[in-house]
Amino acid sequence: MLAMEFDNCLRQKYTNLLSWSMQPTKVRYKPVAHVSVCCLLSMGCRGSLDHDSSSVEQDIEYSPTWSLLETADQGGAWLRAHTPSDTPEEIWLVGGQPNEGAIKIGNAVKGFQALELPAGTPLLNWADGTSTNMWVGGLYGSILHWDGAVWIDHSLDIEEAIWGLVVTENGEKVVAVGGSSRWGGNEGVVYSFQDEEWTSHSLPQELTGLSNLFKVAFDGDQYWMVGTSGALLYGSLDDLTAIPTGLTQDLITAIPTPNSSIVQIVGGRGTGIYVTGQGGTLSTPSQLIAGINGIATDLSGNSLLVGEMGFSQLLSDAGDAAIEPVPVTTHILHAAAVHNIGDVQYWYAVGGNLATAESTFEGSILTMEWSP
Repeated sequence: MLAMEFDNCLRQKYTNLLSWSMQPTKVRYKPVAHVSVCCLLSMGCRGSLDHDSSSVEQDIEYSPTWSLLETADQGGAWLRAHTPSDTPEEIWLVGGQPNEGAIKIGNAVKGFQALELPAGTPLLNWADGTSTNMWVGGLYGSILHWDGAVWIDHSLDIEEAIWGLVVTENGEKVVAVGGSSRWGGNEGVVYSFQDEEWTSHSLPQELTGLSNLFKVAFDGDQYWMVGTSGALLYGSLDDLTAIPTGLTQDLITAIPTPNSSIVQIVGGRGTGIYVTGQGGTLSTPSQLIAGINGIATDLSGNSLLVGEMGFSQLLSDAGDAAIEPVPVTTHILHAAAVHNIGDVQYWYAVGGNLATAESTFEGSILTMEWSP
């Protein structure tokens, strides 16, 4: 008798759900929600899902999910995903193998195609610029310039890796930072390129002996540079000031926020750090459960943070609770990007098995749709 009553209860619930699911539905994006079988059973046989006869507005929320465009890519790992301002429907991916750099251009809809590089180009770590004024940096001081038709070599004669660079002054100036890697180099470096000439810039005395500067960002007025053991530089190239952070973890990436003077900074190994800066002053750092390597922000101020073991977190500008999509890879996600194709906003996370002791890398490209 009990089994029959339970079966009738489930039949009634199933009928109610079918009736409800066939109504026109409005879905509202919120952080995350789960509906369990236990929840449905707890309604009792008399329970029902109330709905308007013409339309239903659900508070059950869609949680953004990753799709794998590529996994275990033998071409190498990806360390940068960049959206050129003049071709916003394209994403440039930069990376490769230690002895052979790679670049792909494309998007989530049409896929990605390789852009040929000069022979002997090593692993590339970063890119910035437009489709006709793109600068890329990599191991052994490698710096290349793409003018839309050919590559021009502007490499530095150093052993240090170029980990980050930024193009400023309407494309007329390039600022590059770098330091040691497992393939060579000993110290953190800062260089600028203007009028066909490289200039080396000294670090403040208190950062003498710093092994690495990983990224540089420009807030529209001043430069921000981040590096090992919480190192942070702020100011003009002729007057760089070391900003005390109170952090001992590596700061890995800094990016400007669109339409704002705020710079966003992420980092950490094992556990992550997210902090913002403005006018040389830092906010209180937020801690995350995984080391964070990359960040991207859309024009509305929504951000994607990516890091170790496929971890990612979405931050809404509206102040909603953070969303943590389910990981779909154990690779380190090293960089993120965002753009719109038509009416759809696509987010990207790229990386690879960068923690491997192997001599070759495998890459991953992830994408999701999210329009908060």
